[in-house]
This record gives sequence, structure tokens and C-alpha cells, in this order.
Amino acid sequence: MIKKIWILLSLSFLISFTVFGQEKEKKKNTSEAADTTIVLSKGRIVYKNRIYRQNASYLTIAYGTGYGFESKLIEQNMTLSYQQFIKKIGLQLGYHSSSDTKIWWRSYQKLNDLYLGIGKRWESPRYNLSVFGGPSLAYGSYIAWNAERQKDWAYGFLTGGFHAEAQATYKIAYDIGIGLSLYGSVNRYYSVTGAQIHLFFSTAFVRNY
Repeated sequence: MIKKIWILLSLSFLISFTVFGQEKEKKKNTSEAADTTIVLSKGRIVYKNRIYRQNASYLTIAYGTGYGFESKLIEQNMTLSYQQFIKKIGLQLGYHSSSDTKIWWRSYQKLNDLYLGIGKRWESPRYNLSVFGGPSLAYGSYIAWNAERQKDWAYGFLTGGFHAEAQATYKIAYDIGIGLSLYGSVNRYYSVTGAQIHLFFSTAFVRNY
């Protein structure tokens, strides 16, 4: 009798272990399947049970610090930019500002850029890399020595320039991320370069799968 009980217990243990192993493997496979990218059609993928557009447009909001070549000062900067893609070509429209103090404070040492860039991106479910460059309309004011008045003076300016930017983004979700931007803005009166932390918001999400 005792022998039969031990046999039944052993069989029960083996069956339970097998079922548990199968359930664990099933959950693992389900998790891996959810994290796998499936191509539905050209420009559409399934990732983590959601359908996304590939090469979708996105918005970045960035803030950081930089260096002013004329002022030789460490400055604060911010950028708001929109990136639209037509096949493999990207168009960037943005606003950039750099100042010797907080951007939202008034200062006579301040650069504003309205710029249009052309570029390219490299995208995966977890990363987005892109580079852009193009003309800008630069305006603002800067402080320089006035020989006639024998003191520093504020000069206003409005001129053409060039703006370039490289973005590296880690996607927390397929269409939301955080990253690093490196940029340079060059013009006749007020040139700067700097680094920024940016937030990434994409229009890639279509619907649940």
C-alpha cells in the first residue's frame, strides 16, 4: 500500500513539474513573441501587440547648455523641432534659442533661430538616430564693446545662418523616447554649439493588434 502511494506521489510530482515547465515555456514564448517585430506590409509593423507606422514623423523638445564663440560664455539653450519624412528624406522645421541666462528670461545676449533642415534617420524598435542641416533665419541681440561710448553696448541683428543637429534617441516605447542632441548654429554675429537632452514623441502608433 505504501509502495503504491509513493508511486502515485512520484507520478503526481512528475506531471506537475512537466505542466509547470510547459506553462513557463509558454509564457516565455508569449513574451518573446510580444517583443518580436512582425512586418505586416510596407511601412507597417507589429511590435508588442501594437501596429506602428515606420518612418513616422516626430516632435522633439530639448534643453541643454552650449558655448558662444563670440561671447566666450557658457549658455543655456532650448529647441523645439518637428521632423517629417518622405521616403528616405527627412525635413526638419524648428526653433532654437541660446542665451547667457534662462531662455524664458529677457537678455541682451540672446540668439533665436528659425530653421529648415534636410536629413536622414536610422530607426529600430528601440533606437532612433538622425542628422539634419540647413539654412536658418537668425535674430536677437549681443553685447560688445562700443568704442565711441567706451562701454559694452547691446546690438540687435537679423541675418541668415546655418543650423545643424544630430539626435540619438532611446525609445521607452516605440513612439516615446529620451535622448541626446548635439547641434551647431552659425551666423555672422552669434555662433554657438551645444548639447541637449531631448524628449521624443512620434506619430507612429496606429492601433492595437
